[in-house]
Amino acid sequence: MNAQPALPTAAQTLMRGMSVQHLQFSIQPLESIVFADQPGSALRGALYQALTKHFCSEPFGKVSADHQQRCPVCWLLAMENPNHQRGRDIPRPLTIEPPEKLTYHRGQQLVFGVSLVGQARDLLPYLARAVDWMGDVGVGRGRGRFRLTGIYEVNPLLDAKRLLMDGNQVFSPTLAVTAPRVAEIADMLDVERITLHFLTPARLVADGKLVKQPDLAVLIARLLERCQNLAEHYAEVDEIVPPEQWKQSALELVEIARGLRYAYNDTEWVEVFSGSKRQGRATPISGFVGSARWEGDLAPLRAWLVWGQSLHVGKDCVKGNGWYRIVR
Repeated sequence: MNAQPALPTAAQTLMRGMSVQHLQFSIQPLESIVFADQPGSALRGALYQALTKHFCSEPFGKVSADHQQRCPVCWLLAMENPNHQRGRDIPRPLTIEPPEKLTYHRGQQLVFGVSLVGQARDLLPYLARAVDWMGDVGVGRGRGRFRLTGIYEVNPLLDAKRLLMDGNQVFSPTLAVTAPRVAEIADMLDVERITLHFLTPARLVADGKLVKQPDLAVLIARLLERCQNLAEHYAEVDEIVPPEQWKQSALELVEIARGLRYAYNDTEWVEVFSGSKRQGRATPISGFVGSARWEGDLAPLRAWLVWGQSLHVGKDCVKGNGWYRIVR
């Protein structure tokens, strides 16, 4: 008798049509580049300025009513929905994976990542040109200039990397993280223990208050909210999943997370601020970094935690916050 195909998991059903395209930009400083606190914030700001200046059709003053739907830059970086239940702002289909160090000198290699969610991958040519122009203006304190030397696509689930730029030509990516691939990798993870390493500040909020240590139930709640918001706006499907299904899954998964045991917590809270020329002030994007491990029945959570590696979790993901890796 032929074996029956396995039924799709909740994660496969809810995240159907979702994908994440991970890109890496390799640059060579022409002079020292110095970042303050969180490099992702400076890189996001410089990328926004380059995209707006060179590609936005109405970069200054009052814009037309349908501008956001026609302008790829505003669609990518300034999405808002006045009818959205959590307010006008919705998650941008973009995250930054900042470089490891805060200072790079002339001749050294600096690598940072940009991840595009769903159909946002089609904007790769815009990003490639924008990063090239960023090099002329410079980034960080003192606006250190650089030269773009390479663009790669990476798939952290497969540990795969592929060159996308040859001279002035940019090739189409093929290594996106997808729901079927996430399911495969999740099934390979331990069902009884998991260790997360937070590479950048994770800023989680529960009941209006900052959570300064990694609480898995809060992390799962915020991750499910983020996945839902991104899937509803960027998944490539004919029909979105009803909100009731998301709500039920979230309730069940948060309850499971509450039942897990802390094995160890080696995290620390770091104070980080992001400067804003538009607002004229610095805003806190602080969070915890380091490693934490949980033990218990992790099977239902594994796929969601794999998705979180690609989508980040918590606040300020577009500035690089909430980036973590599952330690295997």
